[in-house]
Amino acid sequence: MSKEPNSEHAGIFWVGGPAAAGKTTVSRLLARKHGFLWYSVDAYAFAHEKRAAAAGLHVMGAGPGDFDRRPMIMEDIQSLSVDTSVVVEGAFVTPGMAGVAENAVWLMPSRAEQLARLERRHPGGVHKDRVWGWDLVRSQLEGTGASVVAVDGQTIEQTLMAVEQRFGAILGSCPAVRTTDERRSLIRISNRQLAEQATGRLRLGRNKDNAVRVFDCECAQENCNEVVGLAIEEMPTLLAQAPPSIVSPVHSNVT
Repeated sequence: MSKEPNSEHAGIFWVGGPAAAGKTTVSRLLARKHGFLWYSVDAYAFAHEKRAAAAGLHVMGAGPGDFDRRPMIMEDIQSLSVDTSVVVEGAFVTPGMAGVAENAVWLMPSRAEQLARLERRHPGGVHKDRVWGWDLVRSQLEGTGASVVAVDGQTIEQTLMAVEQRFGAILGSCPAVRTTDERRSLIRISNRQLAEQATGRLRLGRNKDNAVRVFDCECAQENCNEVVGLAIEEMPTLLAQAPPSIVSPVHSNVT
């Protein structure tokens, strides 16, 4: 499973779209099903902010910033100690970043569908920032020839199938892990990054009132989409243990 630190990394799949498009859930499932690593650009946002600030490209605390994330994403992927493909997912994934080849897809709800999904997710919430993101993503896609999946009325399973169809044969020809231990190690990489993001944001005084974060279940079953809510103070102890130390109650018998 290990590879030489400077070897070329093959197999990057890009999944973009606005809030409530289903990109995070679909990307997690896609990665787990095919033995890939799920890379959330959102989970690396704080780390990228720090790197951009150190390079003089960003001021910490000034919002997400408009610096180029692609070099940082590629550096993160190249530094992986595992030989597998990566599903890079997030609202920051643009055609300019990912290109519009067969390994990139964008999930797009209509405005009405996005609002309905946001309201189901956060009843009575204020959704204007996320709706503004819909306009931004749509404008980035216009005139590019990017592959777009319209997700209105689709279940997650149907959207996942549509994404797999768009990626086609390249899904089976890219590097992947196969064993349960290898799959767990990939989930642990993602979970550790989620923890680092949460603690980093907390140190900056962001999201003080929400000290619980959601992590992926480390059962490593291919069709599992269970998540585990953990308080920030629980994270160090569980992450110090070998996986599967973060397991949904649904899979509490996993060892």
